[in-house]
Amino acid sequence: MPMLKQIRADFSLSAALAGLIALVATYSGPVLIVVQAAQAGHLSHDLLSTWIWAVSIGAGTVGIWLSLRHKMPVIGAWSTPGVALLIVALSHYPFRDVIGCYLVVSIVIAAIGLSGVFNRLIEHLPAHLLSAMIAGVLYEFCAGIFSSLQSAPRIVVPVVVVYVVCRRFTPRYAVALALLIGVIASLPGASFGVHGIDIRIVKPQVTMPSFSAEALIGLGLPLFLLALTQLATSIHILRSAGYDISPRSVVGASALMSIPLSFFGNSGINPAAIVGAMCASNECHEDPQRRYISGVVCGVGYLIVGIFGASVLALFARLPAGLTTTLAGLALFGTFVSSLASAFASEKHREASAITFVVTVSGMSFFGLGSALWGLISGAIFSIALAKKSSLTPTKKRHMNSQQASVTAAQSERT
Repeated sequence: MPMLKQIRADFSLSAALAGLIALVATYSGPVLIVVQAAQAGHLSHDLLSTWIWAVSIGAGTVGIWLSLRHKMPVIGAWSTPGVALLIVALSHYPFRDVIGCYLVVSIVIAAIGLSGVFNRLIEHLPAHLLSAMIAGVLYEFCAGIFSSLQSAPRIVVPVVVVYVVCRRFTPRYAVALALLIGVIASLPGASFGVHGIDIRIVKPQVTMPSFSAEALIGLGLPLFLLALTQLATSIHILRSAGYDISPRSVVGASALMSIPLSFFGNSGINPAAIVGAMCASNECHEDPQRRYISGVVCGVGYLIVGIFGASVLALFARLPAGLTTTLAGLALFGTFVSSLASAFASEKHREASAITFVVTVSGMSFFGLGSALWGLISGAIFSIALAKKSSLTPTKKRHMNSQQASVTAAQSERT
């Protein structure tokens, strides 16, 4: 088949490892929030497995489809802040109301994406504010390297040293070799076996939705705004990496996949921003046209994990502390630097970009909306305020000049 021949021709170890690191980074962190949310809502193990099956199958399918179609590294994912909302929401709303919110939000996002409204929306979002927001989000991951250094120096120090050395001599394999050294350094006393882990294939359970105005406003509206932010951020990252991506295709495919999976607990599929940045960078592959392999590899991994649902999470929980955090931070460092440079490139917009960055880094949260969205809103408000101030200044100057000219003319007539 032509497609398989193309994949074999474009396959590379660095891109495949980037996809695997993205997979591990996703399941060793954000999915644990899913578990916390399920525990808060007192959901059964079967419902939790169905939930993880739904987000994994959706993310894997979207990532593989978009990566192969557009030949760019699209990593399917789900909104981590959106899932974090459920830790509180499931204690206030019945699970069927939550499913109803998922369904309504997915349908609205699909309508916005397929109609072209999202295209016009993203064109009006200032690129410097998006870059500042991305830099603020990535800051935590890059700073996590040094937090891990304090807690697990035996693992982190060799990883960082190998990464720096390889960046000098073999930059293409820097992350891959750092991963290898990290695993070797973690072997003493580590438990990577599957003994005691009950691996079972998921039997998905359908939950019929119910709809309430309280849940749609209290949970649905924040989920909708977070989805728009996540989609805009991921598209901006791909465009910053040089990919000419169609927002209609990305948003439409993600939302259409989310609609049927909503009945199984899928909170909404979208392209990943953080691990997406990892796979879109030079650390994945020096040739941008061959980085899509990372999206395919990660997508296949999602599908495999989804088949086994919650029972496979114990495997990711056995990864050594600090290893995943350090590798993610190192892989994202280049994107962090480029985002900062883009955000502060223009002297005119530096203050607004700085506000967006600081608010995003702060971790603040109001009305169920995370700091990334508030950072973007704060920067936009500050930009509008400055724009109005600058637009009023020339008018005032013209008025003053006109008055001065009138006074001068009157004095001339008297003389």
